[in-house]
Amino acid sequence: MSRIREVTSQDPWWKPQPGSAKNARRMALAFARRDLRLRYVQTQLGWLWAVAQPLLLIATLTLVLGRVFALPAEGLRQFGLNLAVALPGWIWFQFTVSQGAMSLVANQALVSKAAFNRSALPNSKAIVGFADFLIGSAVVALGLIIMQEAQALALLRLPLVMAYTGLASLGWAYALASVSVRRRDFLAVLPVLMQALFFISPIALPSANFAPEGWGIFYWLNPAVAMADGFRWAWLGWDVWQPAHAISAASGILGFVFGLLALRWRSRRLNEFL
Repeated sequence: MSRIREVTSQDPWWKPQPGSAKNARRMALAFARRDLRLRYVQTQLGWLWAVAQPLLLIATLTLVLGRVFALPAEGLRQFGLNLAVALPGWIWFQFTVSQGAMSLVANQALVSKAAFNRSALPNSKAIVGFADFLIGSAVVALGLIIMQEAQALALLRLPLVMAYTGLASLGWAYALASVSVRRRDFLAVLPVLMQALFFISPIALPSANFAPEGWGIFYWLNPAVAMADGFRWAWLGWDVWQPAHAISAASGILGFVFGLLALRWRSRRLNEFL
């Protein structure tokens, strides 16, 4: 009678396997194509919502906060510009983190039966969010052209900020996905946490006008600070940088490394929790 022997990998959990990056890229594109087909091809309002969401948020926040703070016409215009250029990046960041965090649990049947690089699932959410970001950015670019605020150098500066946004959001998605497979109740409070992060991040105003007093370095550990101000610099050429922005940028990059390692470590025992 033959015996069944359990085989476990002896390779270090932090060491990438040969071909794993290629496998993750191929699987992420396949998952993203599936989601994009459901989102844009098989629905009539998918692309329309990608256009309407940033416009509705910009209009609502500008009107409400403009009325609350009694902003003059020029102040209202500046507020709208600050919000418009940062909002598509935030929507991409929020979508990647929220959807990426639940991607392993939502696909637990596939994860428990098929062998593939687990980072492909959060990566696919980042690709879908990036498609929405491109649509929102096209709307922003059109608005800036109409308002005569567009800059040709934005085409050179935007890729840098976009790359940072993708890395920072994926870092959080990896880390939260590795936590959520063990603590699934965390997913229930994640939308509330992301909404709170929106209000403590400089999405509507530059950090120079928004940073709360007394928070010190803790405020700058938020990677969304460098992201939001980065898009203002990229789109409008505004000099919004402070030395403390290096802390925010470093937290986003280090968060990506930490999140990737956390996901690899959790992947070794993933089937125990799914």
